[in-house]
Amino acid sequence: MSVARARLATVTVALLVSCGASGEAHSTVVAQLPQTGAKATAGIATHVQNWLYACANANQTCVEALNVGISSSWIASHADWVEVYYDADDDATSSQLAAAAARHVIVYVDPNIAWHCLLPNGYDASAPDFPEDGSNCNTPVAQHLHAANGGFAHAYLHQGNGNRLFDHADGLYEGEAGEPLYIGDPDVQAAFHAATLENRYATDVFEDDAGGSYNCIFDDGRCTGTYGSAEYDPPGCDGGNGYWCYKYGETAVEWDRQQYPQSAYAYDAIALSKASALPVIGNDGAGTDGYDLEWLRSPNVRGAMAEGAWREVSDPSRWVAQANAILLYHSLHKFVVEYSSDASRLFFEIASHWIVYDPRYSIEALTEVNAAARSAGESDTTFPEESIVPTEPLVATPLSGNVGAFQTSPGVFVREYAACYESGVSIGYCAAVVNTNGSPTEISGLTRRYAHVLVHDSDATWAAGGTPLWSTAVPTEIGANAGLILAR
Repeated sequence: MSVARARLATVTVALLVSCGASGEAHSTVVAQLPQTGAKATAGIATHVQNWLYACANANQTCVEALNVGISSSWIASHADWVEVYYDADDDATSSQLAAAAARHVIVYVDPNIAWHCLLPNGYDASAPDFPEDGSNCNTPVAQHLHAANGGFAHAYLHQGNGNRLFDHADGLYEGEAGEPLYIGDPDVQAAFHAATLENRYATDVFEDDAGGSYNCIFDDGRCTGTYGSAEYDPPGCDGGNGYWCYKYGETAVEWDRQQYPQSAYAYDAIALSKASALPVIGNDGAGTDGYDLEWLRSPNVRGAMAEGAWREVSDPSRWVAQANAILLYHSLHKFVVEYSSDASRLFFEIASHWIVYDPRYSIEALTEVNAAARSAGESDTTFPEESIVPTEPLVATPLSGNVGAFQTSPGVFVREYAACYESGVSIGYCAAVVNTNGSPTEISGLTRRYAHVLVHDSDATWAAGGTPLWSTAVPTEIGANAGLILAR
């Protein structure tokens, strides 16, 4: 059997398993929509705007050990935003990406909390406080603070009882703690500025832990791992002199007797973003409360990452709230990075992305490892489905930021596009369908007949030469919490 026929047989078996969204038996035909030898259309993007983690080699510490060994030239030509670690000027990944003319090289910095703080001798996870010595914290902001100021207890947050705040939810592990920084402190802001200058190849900074909600507990200053209330009444910790724990980054804000402590934090967060030497993409979660929107309007903030944007939801209203927030951010001319990490939900993620899609401000971030048989590197997260680009939506993006404009039945959302492309080559019209319900639902609201449905190429990742594959087994029903991409 030829290599091509063997590959076709492998993919066909996968399609027979994956295409039964309607519960009916379908004959399966693998189709590649662009005609052989067809030329790309001038001025059409060859992939949707996307975000990729990059790591030059297995010996380098990266923000995520993903895509190790994939060539910088391939990444630079197939990914618009490439995130690297915060290594200094000799960072191998950044220099190689810059040489390959990458559009955006994003360096990771977390200025809200000092991670990897070793617990001093004689202290354990139950200790209510630690000695005032930040030199034991191994993150760039903490390192710059220590180099500039020696002892810098003022840069950390404390409760009214004098106990130092530290992270109890995520940072306290394997003998290490995460310790919140007071982001309103000029020294912290100066250290953040210095950290954003470390990597001379970076074009932007990813500021982790830039948004979230509050929760206050009486527990020696530890922050919990649960989301807090939307109410901003004065906290009860330490007789009114306590702190609000800031969940998204396990950071905290001092209770300064303002009526709304979140306003105080917003002021400091905006000042912090302005301290960055590079434009900021913040890990904000894409919320729509007053803090999120005030912070987002900071002139140095390019946009936000919606981490776990399209996770499975038991309540469809959560998907709607996330979609509405993304549409609102787009209307404010801000980027939104739709961060997804579940390979089993690939088409739900892609179809959801298409529902709120804006070619200028939508950034797709598929961070899950592609389980295809052949990959181009270690932990390869490249998906050929990103080479399909929808254009000319039949229904324009609603100015109100209301995703209900695309709802065709309860929990089902459809968006159709008049002109679509694969690697720059026309494939005609196409559509996205998303079912946020917990049960299969009939597809409704399509204005055109669709003869093909996108299926996953289980043989090769995008970087290993994989291409989008289509089946003629187009279902009339969409599964629970599922997404479909359809074409003419």
